[in-house]
Amino acid sequence: MVVEFGQQLFFSRNWDLVKKKLAMMVEQKAWSSVWVPDHLRGLPPFAIDAFLSPWTMLAAFAELAPDMTFGVAVTDGIRLHPAILAQNAVSLNHQSGGKFILGIGAGEKMNLSAYGFSTKRAVSRMRECLEVMKLLWTKTGPVDHKGRFFHLDKAVLEPKPLDNSKVPVWIAGNGPRTRRLTAELADGWFPFPALPNLYKEGLADIHRHMKRAGRNLSTLTGGFWGRIFINDDPAKVSQYLGGLRGQLALEPRLLQELGYWRDSYIEIYQEQGLDPKQLSLLTYDADDIAKIDISKLLPLVTDIPEKVLKSIALAGTKEEVTKKLELFIKAGVDHFCLEVINGVSRRNAPFTYWDVSRILAEDVISVLK
Repeated sequence: MVVEFGQQLFFSRNWDLVKKKLAMMVEQKAWSSVWVPDHLRGLPPFAIDAFLSPWTMLAAFAELAPDMTFGVAVTDGIRLHPAILAQNAVSLNHQSGGKFILGIGAGEKMNLSAYGFSTKRAVSRMRECLEVMKLLWTKTGPVDHKGRFFHLDKAVLEPKPLDNSKVPVWIAGNGPRTRRLTAELADGWFPFPALPNLYKEGLADIHRHMKRAGRNLSTLTGGFWGRIFINDDPAKVSQYLGGLRGQLALEPRLLQELGYWRDSYIEIYQEQGLDPKQLSLLTYDADDIAKIDISKLLPLVTDIPEKVLKSIALAGTKEEVTKKLELFIKAGVDHFCLEVINGVSRRNAPFTYWDVSRILAEDVISVLK
């Protein structure tokens, strides 16, 4: 299978800038997909609170770049009723000629709590949301559904998707429940993996569940979402990696996977009002982080060597990044969605966003494809 590469255009404050990025991707030809997030607020610890609607942007993309595949990375089944979400997906399916991918996750507190949405039973809600959408996409005539979260009474959704009443659904998340849900209902897996071996283990778990369900393993796309930073200056790379320490302090599960967890850390988290067993994007947002004394958590990660930080980040020279991407391909990734972190300003030269996108297209993707 040919490995595909796409970009996530995360910073969507300025529509003209988004269009310029899209035009560049089309011109470079190495990119096969373009993605946008479904956010209302920023992702901690970055907390950039400026996002245009993914649904209107993707509709415009389908006209501006008709040969590309488009996706949302990712939406949730909480803020929109599944009938509305299903209709949005069908509309983009038609507008793109069947080249739209619905990326979906359980939801994130930053996009939920401030707007009155609950984060409770998020995975169960996502499962039922997917079941309702698939009913509406496939069943002819009125649809009835009486579930735990959603109710339909003689509901209809027309027209149906173009490709055999199907919109590809990729599930984001790396927990046991989301992996099982991916195996049962999804067309792609879309995690944010730290290490190739963890990706390989997660994909193997999904495949085991698929075999039990009688599903063909070849029907699942191994997706990947990750940030990427390329620079030849070791100091600039080191500065970028240093910023990951604060992020690691808020990801105790990853600390455990890296082998840097100590049970003595539990009390330190609890002093900050945090439960390390529950800490995730479902349970904290930018407002929660503002209440935390990060300086008391940073000592937990200061002893992690930079080489370890490098191992969990797509950061470094183009040669280093190429080798890391190659490891993920060997682990089972079929389709990359890369968010280029390098800034657009000229002060970032010679490694601006524009430079790095070109480097990826000409010197990295051309090698890996």
